[in-house]
Amino acid sequence: MLKGIKDHERLRDPGCLETREMPATFLRLHSPRERVALPYASLVKLELTLDETTLELSFITHRVTIAGRSLNEIYKAVTEAEARLVRVVAADFADEAAVPSYKALVRAIRIEPLDAEERRKQ
Repeated sequence: MLKGIKDHERLRDPGCLETREMPATFLRLHSPRERVALPYASLVKLELTLDETTLELSFITHRVTIAGRSLNEIYKAVTEAEARLVRVVAADFADEAAVPSYKALVRAIRIEPLDAEERRKQ
């Protein structure tokens, strides 16, 4: 019986965020097109829209835009350096409506390297 409950909970977790209690050195970002790990030490700014659907991370060398819903969970984990992996929800994740409202659901991650002019502005 307990196994069934765990399976049910796993089906409701889109798996978009992995955390650990110890501060991470790198933040890994996985999208269908790329995988990048950026050092927390180069994170200079973090912005979350009021509707919690867009999270922008400004690193010294890159700008990362995460789109989805309930992104406050990721925002909090990144501010504490506890997020170790943020990934786009799997294409075969069937039951988006069953995901609890407090769980982050990442639909897209855009990672843009900054050119020399943009780096100077940081």
